[in-house]
Amino acid sequence: MERRTTSTAIPTSALKIEALSNISASFEVFCLASGVEALAEMMDHDAQAICGPRHARGHERRAHRWGKTKGKIGFHGGKVEIERPRLRSFEGREQALPSWEAAISEDWLGKWAMNQMLINVSTRKFARSVPA
Repeated sequence: MERRTTSTAIPTSALKIEALSNISASFEVFCLASGVEALAEMMDHDAQAICGPRHARGHERRAHRWGKTKGKIGFHGGKVEIERPRLRSFEGREQALPSWEAAISEDWLGKWAMNQMLINVSTRKFARSVPA
């Protein structure tokens, strides 16, 4: 009688690498989603500080809301599209949101690319260093 048993040994390295990449991707997506949510809250807070509460009238307002638009911020190996509020001054010019200006002035993509060069990532190894 021949008995076959299933090994309870540690999985092969390919399975480990796949599992690790799934964990890393999930964590990265979580961090990205959290960051986008935090930035959206900051932009809404800035819009309220400049324009006052939605549909409110008052003399202390410096601008009024003018819809929403999409902008891009560099993140790791690419750019992420984020919806942001638009504000107009009473003279009709676009009013900048301080949190959005701070986010786009920070060159995250450039810092990431510089880090890749500093750790000597060659073109052949680039796919391994970039999350899928």
